[in-house]
Amino acid sequence: MRQISIDTDMFVLGFGEFSYILKGKFDGQEVAVKSVPLEHHDLNEEEAMLNLDHPNIVKLFHCESDDNFRYYALELCVASLDHLFLKTDDHKKYNGPMPRHIEVFQHLALGLEHIHSKDLVHGDIRPENVLISVGSAGPDEITIKWADFGLNRNVDVQGTEIKGEAGGKNAWLAPELLKLIGTKNHGTAKGDVFAQGLVFGTLFLNGEHLYGSMKNGNEILDNIIKGDPINMQKIDGKLRDCYENDLIDLLKKMLENDPDKRMTSTQVVNQLKAIKIAGKEKELLELCGRDSRLDLTGKIQNLIQFGINVNAKDYDGRNALHLLCRNYSSPTLTDAIKLVIQSGIDVDARDKDGLNAIHYLCRYHSSQNLIIAIQILTHYGIDAKATTNDGSNALHYLCRYNSNPNLIDAMKILTHFGLDLMTEDNSGWSAFYYLKNKDKKEMKIWFDRDALLGMGGFGAVCKGKFGGREVAVKRVQLHHVSKREEEAMLKLDHPNIVKLFHFESDDDFRYYAMELCDASLNRLFLHSADPRKYNGPMPRHIEAFQQLASGLEHIHSKNLAYRDIKPSDILISATSARQPIEVTLKWCDFGLAKSVNEKGLYSWSGVRGTRTWYAPEVLKKLILEKAEEEEFWGTVKSQKVAVKRVEFYLVNKNEQIAMENLNHPNIIKLLHSEFNKDFTYYALELCDASLDQLFLQSSHPKKYKGPMPRRIEVFLQLASGLEYIHSKGFTHRDIKPGNILISVGHEDHKEEVTIKWADFGLSRPVNERGTFTPSRITGTKTWLAAEIVRRYRKGEECRGDVKSDVFALALVFGWLFLYGKNLYGSNEFEIENNIIERRPINMQSNSPFSTIIYSFLRTRNSLFYFRN
Repeated sequence: MRQISIDTDMFVLGFGEFSYILKGKFDGQEVAVKSVPLEHHDLNEEEAMLNLDHPNIVKLFHCESDDNFRYYALELCVASLDHLFLKTDDHKKYNGPMPRHIEVFQHLALGLEHIHSKDLVHGDIRPENVLISVGSAGPDEITIKWADFGLNRNVDVQGTEIKGEAGGKNAWLAPELLKLIGTKNHGTAKGDVFAQGLVFGTLFLNGEHLYGSMKNGNEILDNIIKGDPINMQKIDGKLRDCYENDLIDLLKKMLENDPDKRMTSTQVVNQLKAIKIAGKEKELLELCGRDSRLDLTGKIQNLIQFGINVNAKDYDGRNALHLLCRNYSSPTLTDAIKLVIQSGIDVDARDKDGLNAIHYLCRYHSSQNLIIAIQILTHYGIDAKATTNDGSNALHYLCRYNSNPNLIDAMKILTHFGLDLMTEDNSGWSAFYYLKNKDKKEMKIWFDRDALLGMGGFGAVCKGKFGGREVAVKRVQLHHVSKREEEAMLKLDHPNIVKLFHFESDDDFRYYAMELCDASLNRLFLHSADPRKYNGPMPRHIEAFQQLASGLEHIHSKNLAYRDIKPSDILISATSARQPIEVTLKWCDFGLAKSVNEKGLYSWSGVRGTRTWYAPEVLKKLILEKAEEEEFWGTVKSQKVAVKRVEFYLVNKNEQIAMENLNHPNIIKLLHSEFNKDFTYYALELCDASLDQLFLQSSHPKKYKGPMPRRIEVFLQLASGLEYIHSKGFTHRDIKPGNILISVGHEDHKEEVTIKWADFGLSRPVNERGTFTPSRITGTKTWLAAEIVRRYRKGEECRGDVKSDVFALALVFGWLFLYGKNLYGSNEFEIENNIIERRPINMQSNSPFSTIIYSFLRTRNSLFYFRN
């Protein structure tokens, strides 16, 4: 019995070479019915369609035959892309909504990548085979889809003859395929990418072909073979500005004449993903984000007239109004604020930290316009009493940071709206307190916490200014200040050593103003898609070696040993003031430098530095020292223990407080602590291995081969331990397999295996809401929640919470279930990006635990919920 029916009015949607497409129904829903004579029935197409399930590929619901035809029930779309370019008086012209160009490209790129991932090629890419689908949400849900797989085939299937016709299908073929006219056409993935580039170009050109006029087919074929896209220059200048040439550059790479140099479909997808905020919206945000004293209202007006979304936000949730109030110091600030508000911007929008425009204004603006700007924002309905995620209101920011001569008048306006000088933020400080303490000390070093250059063990390095020059500012908590580093830096004056200009302190931090460089050496070798990769000039290898040798010789001449040599501590300085650009390599970060005696030796107080960059004699010393420690310090009252030894000035009181307050079978027990003038020693419960040793290679001497509970029991034990930590008002903040220990029972319970939390060096008390405010972001990046990784990249302070621990716990669950693989990828860059984009690419959907793990990653339910 036929399940596919064709509408009685026989409304024709389109024609193929051997088929026609009519409206019909299948299973009660409207469909497009493709009817193909049985003698032209294409098994390749049918097989391909049944293998493809993707939102950007037209779906095949069902196929059946009668005596004469094969019928296909296909997803019904509203139009094909070529209908978009028909004349206005053509009744077939598509006049409905369309996504922005960048979104159309992303849809098509993702669909084609999926086709190629199935070892298939489309083989007939052209505008007629790109369909426009309107979803149930109407104009807000437009999807672009690939269709018509008549030539879709595995790459080794017999091809179809290319006819020697001018224009038509041949106008959408790659040059290597056009050269095969008269032979069998073996479609290729690279040929598909070229044709996709032609479709992209046609969209840019509103229906024109990149290689010539559709009225002159021979012109197009000749120009494709010659590699001459003669209409490329017609792509409007405004359009180029709109996408900052990103998409134009992508187009050129897709249209490479040499298929070996042409991009793959996956590379197209990745490059499109790298274009973060498309078009004029991105330009508006960048324009409003400039520290400019020029009148930018004209440029802002031009961008708004382009029809952009004025409420577009950057990754930190800031819109154009936020950025104007943060950065714009022109006298025309008030005009610019009125302009974006009258253009429809959400005046009370919040960024991801809960700041609205009035917070930014009071935090950053000390100009004469401050009071008028506040009055404009309040007139248009901003919530003047709003508080940020850390409990700060506009009055807190005004009294803490602002030095406007009319500060009292501005305070009067805010108090008129109900703000109180004595209201406290989440840190317990009032606006009155900030006002009283603001001007205690004038600092000569200024730094921008948004411009992070790097993170160290105890400090962050940001861009800043000192004495009118741009510098790198290293900020270190006072209790972590290394006098050794200061002494070393003051001794060293050499062109291949980073120069220290000045240092000073406030009540909490020590600030170092240092020579600003372009990148560290390790960034030279990052993945090409990593935005942190250094792509600038470099000296020849021999010159680099000479510079580094000269700098190290100078360090040794001052009776210092460096002790932490590695690529990330070598900086690249490219001076553009000279031509050609002068590139200098410089040593930096002398926190582990130590004075040496006449023989060039230093006293040994523990091996320092990064293990993978040690000399062999240092590694031997480390191994020997570790063995001696275990033998000498391995018992407390005849009980075997693990001994943690910490240099006295690095002792973490948070860890000790946490350990002394935690008593639970799934948490490592602190048995005893003592100290001498150099070290503090902690006697800890001795375990058999850490969880990361479970999946080492079988030949690895550290691999754990002992008994283990079932995975569900491991999960329950870890959840129980972490729930207890949170119940005592702490967060762990460094959850990863290396900080989870395996303890095999002794004496009466020799086979009992207990899983225990360890290493509370990053633990921190939390407030009533279960949140804490770190002075720097801590933990291991591939085991952090998305909001913390994003802040880490930006170098911004953030508010963590117990849910961040729950997210990391879910990562450990997934890691254990995947036998040592991270849920989000295989390398640090991929994992970071996928955590931010919330894409657990290694999640196994058929797993009984995947639903639980996915729930924790998405909703971060309570641990009580998990245990029950």
